Amino acid sequence: MLPNYGEKFNPLLRCIVRRTRAYLEQQINPATGEYYLPRVAVKLFGENDNEALTLNGYLREAYQEAESFCQLLQQRVRGAGFFKTLLLRRLGSSMEAGRRTIVKLLGADYDSVDEEEDDIEDDEQAGPGRPPTALSDMKNFTSDEIASLERCLQLLKEGGNRDPKLEALIGYLLGIRRDADERWVDLGCVLFSQYYDTVKWVGDQLATRPEFAGMDIGLYAGSNRSGFWREGRFQRCDRETLKKRVRSGDLKLILGTDAASEGLNLQRLGTLINIDLPWNPTRLEQRKGRIQRIGQARNEVWIANLRYRDSVEDRVHNVLASRLEAIHELFGQIPDTLEDVWVKIALNDEAAANLMIDRAAATRNPFDVKYSRVDDANWEASSSVLNPISVREILEKRW
Repeated sequence: MLPNYGEKFNPLLRCIVRRTRAYLEQQINPATGEYYLPRVAVKLFGENDNEALTLNGYLREAYQEAESFCQLLQQRVRGAGFFKTLLLRRLGSSMEAGRRTIVKLLGADYDSVDEEEDDIEDDEQAGPGRPPTALSDMKNFTSDEIASLERCLQLLKEGGNRDPKLEALIGYLLGIRRDADERWVDLGCVLFSQYYDTVKWVGDQLATRPEFAGMDIGLYAGSNRSGFWREGRFQRCDRETLKKRVRSGDLKLILGTDAASEGLNLQRLGTLINIDLPWNPTRLEQRKGRIQRIGQARNEVWIANLRYRDSVEDRVHNVLASRLEAIHELFGQIPDTLEDVWVKIALNDEAAANLMIDRAAATRNPFDVKYSRVDDANWEASSSVLNPISVREILEKRW
């Protein structure tokens, strides 16, 4: 076959026209004289190396002990990289999520660690080519592994509730951080996490702070656990009620989990805080899309990314930071294949992580070869649109 033949003559590309957000924001509709899609810029906070949050004393030692635990599992257990790094992912979300995970593991309550809807990620499920990763398949920790978990738990207890992520997000909400000169809570803010344990803990903490007295704080979660804090007390309500309150402007501060928030539209809010950074890049894109969408009143939305210094998230950020923009421009988003980069770095295999990044960066997107632009196409005047059966018939034809 001729070089690049598939890129140039792939029949699928003859039936699909790609329209990225960037393209639609730059192209003017001849019929209206306006851009196809009003541009909503994104300003990122917390991206500089010196903006990673420092874990001091006991909490830093606790994170280091969690890394030691993962290394012990790496030596004993074959495959199941996502399970072996589960504690680091939870601890990277919040100290509280890590603490609760350790308590369940030490109590042999393996299944409850990932039984709740908000904690289950598609990538943690067993599937073709991936060994089972359920915690029930990883029972019988060794004495060294148990001792490591116990040391980590004790260090977390000694560290108390002094989680730097809590102080950082409060700083953004109240506009008292060095890089925040406005109160994000006045602009409307959503705070996202992968884990229910994290958002519930953050909400409980905010609800007790006098700075947020008189303000309702929403919690958008699964399994009938949604509700809001009012005057320090949590009251349950359904998710539709929360969405209506956000749309009306009555609720300006809400916490949510990834699993529960699919399809959630929050264009009434102007800011977003990522309490943690999902190891699946698509989830980060989906979070941004909750506020960067049609109907957003602001020309620019603000997004803060929180990460602990020297954590897996911080090390991945250092490896990817200089190359993410180029990869994003190539694919239109960060490819899911880079999710494994996090696991490799968590298991101290940075060479393999860099190889994965190189492969992703070297991949050519076939849409960019020939078919990404069709200028001034009058789609409204088209007499018909191919239905799925016709598409299949065309794709099955010989090239």
